[in-house]
Amino acid sequence: MGPLLLILVLALVLAVFGVGMVIQERGRGTDDRVAVAIDYIWDRLPDDAAGSIDRSDIRRILEWEMLYLQQPSKRDGPAVVGGVDAAQFVQDHAYNAGYPYEPDVIFTVLDLQAGYLRAIGAIGAPVDPEG
Repeated sequence: MGPLLLILVLALVLAVFGVGMVIQERGRGTDDRVAVAIDYIWDRLPDDAAGSIDRSDIRRILEWEMLYLQQPSKRDGPAVVGGVDAAQFVQDHAYNAGYPYEPDVIFTVLDLQAGYLRAIGAIGAPVDPEG
């Protein structure tokens, strides 16, 4: 019974280790995709916007927009990536958190994000519900 117990314990340790590796890799993939989006936006920022923000600001703006897109609201239509309502939401959260970004900087980042999402095929033209 001793060797069987040892084998079971080793199998359990190996399984836990494997699950931990899978979880770590999934998290790393998300960070890598976010980093690629941030780099895409950073590389295309106009000089005036690039002089007033850094990569952490881009990440913050994108996180607030994603928060906006995930929240149910009383919108008349679907949520729009980079829309005026999203920009207002980002600006309000930024101001409350002590990051008073200029509206044109927020719009620039959100426009570039929409360009990135189009470039990777994540978004496109609205679908006609009539078919």
